[in-house]
Amino acid sequence: MRIATYYENRLGRNDGNPLYVTAALRRLQFYGDMIAGRVRKDKTFTGQELHSYGFSTDELDPLALEIANRLYDKYKETVEVDHLLPTGDLTPYGTYDLNIDVDWGEDGLTGILPYIPVRPPKPLLVWNSDTHLGYEYRLNKSRDADYVFCAQKRACDEMISDGVKNPIWLPHAVEPLAYPKFNLASKKYDVCFVGNVNSKNRLDALDALFMNFPNFYYGQKLFNEAAVKFAESKIVFNIHMLDDINMRDFEAMATGSFLLTNHIPTIEELFTDEHDLVLYRDEKEMVEKARYYIEHNEKREEIAQAGYEKVIKNHTILHRVEKMLDVVLGGKL
Repeated sequence: MRIATYYENRLGRNDGNPLYVTAALRRLQFYGDMIAGRVRKDKTFTGQELHSYGFSTDELDPLALEIANRLYDKYKETVEVDHLLPTGDLTPYGTYDLNIDVDWGEDGLTGILPYIPVRPPKPLLVWNSDTHLGYEYRLNKSRDADYVFCAQKRACDEMISDGVKNPIWLPHAVEPLAYPKFNLASKKYDVCFVGNVNSKNRLDALDALFMNFPNFYYGQKLFNEAAVKFAESKIVFNIHMLDDINMRDFEAMATGSFLLTNHIPTIEELFTDEHDLVLYRDEKEMVEKARYYIEHNEKREEIAQAGYEKVIKNHTILHRVEKMLDVVLGGKL
């Protein structure tokens, strides 16, 4: 199955979903070729797309191998993937069995692009990562798509009401190569927040935490640097925007860190409160739970380990790509 992914290769994006999807597909291509006998079985894999960002591995990836095996057993298919820039005349690239668009284009950052994106050809799969940034643009391209996925569950309902057929909720996930687990014996910070302060609710929550826990880290980091800060902290704090699960949920837990985040309905469809992570419902409860888990190391680390295991078993980018291919190859729309 020949697949093309379309996105601008912009280093520094907060969400690396386009990059991660391509890298996941290339791992599936490698292991699919191995299963089909097209490469030597002792050949090692380097995370090609991720490699330019400083993430690589020379070790075999058991999850990618497992998923490649499942896809081959079910559909007798392997994949071959190309990454194309969404600009200019795409006809020289030829025909693909599937074209994947993961939120490139007018997402609030278009002004920095050196070119105007064009729409990929069909058959087209769209994964809308951030529908709160440019909903109309995402709606218009979804209307033209053959397969539509949304990282925000509420966006599926909105798109159905706006005429999009069969949008599927496909939450964010994590690329473990970009956010690896660190086992640090001691913690440098009580609480950390890595991200943007772009709402009053988020600012107020951070102020309250800092006033109560001055041993607090705040900064804007990506990938491995963010993972280190998570691992150095007893608590990774998160607050959602517009009741949407964000990538920080998955990234923090993938590093083996304890996550404290505000309650939203959809998060309990994926994780169990007080088992995989800890949820709060107001500022008072946020401070109380932060204090409790700062003081109770064993319980905190138990929850952090459970969260790590849940994410690695169910919520990596490889799992999301498998879902996409199941829908396309299995006709499950």
